[in-house]
Amino acid sequence: MMRKPPSHDLQAPRQLPVTLTPCTDELLSSWIARHADFYGVPPLALLPHCLPETPSLRATDLSLNDNQILRVAHILCVDEATIRRTAFTDIARSSRCLIAKEAIQSCSTCYPAKTEPRAILRSQLLVWCITCALCGDLLQSPSGVSCALTFGHWILPVISSSVPLWPHTR
Repeated sequence: MMRKPPSHDLQAPRQLPVTLTPCTDELLSSWIARHADFYGVPPLALLPHCLPETPSLRATDLSLNDNQILRVAHILCVDEATIRRTAFTDIARSSRCLIAKEAIQSCSTCYPAKTEPRAILRSQLLVWCITCALCGDLLQSPSGVSCALTFGHWILPVISSSVPLWPHTR
């Protein structure tokens, strides 16, 4: 009987032959879904190759351990820091109730393209974000209403003072 090469072991997953570059601030589940689209398979068909014990794409965003981060980094040919930046592992469990299940806001400046599949950015799911992580403009809800209006009188003095509301901008 012929032995399988080490690349077929669960401990040594095969790297994807072609990997897409993650968009700035892109969510891990979005990045995996874009790879699945590129390969012509449903995202849930690619997920077992990346993380066989993970039940859903949302779980990849919320709860990866160090071994899973290493595995995904190897498969997608990136370093661990890149994977950590695409997930919500840096957000305290008690605050994860403020992470939406799907994109609840977007930036009309950075996200105008109608191309598919569109990358989903981390900031689109964070309920407390009101400015774009990429350009600093105000985020909008799907109805086109500025997310800053939700916070009314608390946020207007900050906006008028030109203080960046997202630490990664300006």
